[in-house]
Amino acid sequence: MIRRLFFLAALAVLTTMTRGFAQEDDIDAQIKKAMENANKPATKTPNMKQLEKETTAQIDQADAEEKAEEAKKKTAMQAVVDVKGPVSLPDWTPQVPQFTPSGPPARKLVDGEPRVIVTGTSPLSPEALADAWDKFANPKFSHERTGSEINHSFDLFVSYRNSEDNTAVRLEAERKAGGKVTHVTISSPLPLPSPAANGD
Repeated sequence: MIRRLFFLAALAVLTTMTRGFAQEDDIDAQIKKAMENANKPATKTPNMKQLEKETTAQIDQADAEEKAEEAKKKTAMQAVVDVKGPVSLPDWTPQVPQFTPSGPPARKLVDGEPRVIVTGTSPLSPEALADAWDKFANPKFSHERTGSEINHSFDLFVSYRNSEDNTAVRLEAERKAGGKVTHVTISSPLPLPSPAANGD
């Protein structure tokens, strides 16, 4: 019985020591592994020059695509302007009092938009011309009046849009300080071709 107890006690001591050695071995292994990792070269860092080159290439490609799209759009707009034949403002365009046109209606690009343009003069003030256009009242037309007066120079705008067919006209009446005549521009957007007509 005593021998059995002695044997069990010895076995317990050996097991504990073995576990201690095993734990020490684990710790030693972990330290050794950490030292090896410390001596290894650092993880490969991103090549900044390559990243910058790729980013620049992507930006250049996006810019080129945007320029190509703009050129395509400008070509389409110019094609609308280059159409031959007579052109006119919408038949519902309000009259401009005492207006003397400088020529027939013409197709022109204005801020990248194809428009019908009629220019001329009137002895009436910009306010009088804008007031006359303001009197053109019809529930199917939306109406807007804007403009400025700086040091007695006037630049007034009155526009109408037909809600039924989306046609629109705009009056610009401009007179410099001390001027005797008002310079008038009447314009209307030209219809654009549908995307299907461009083969898109």
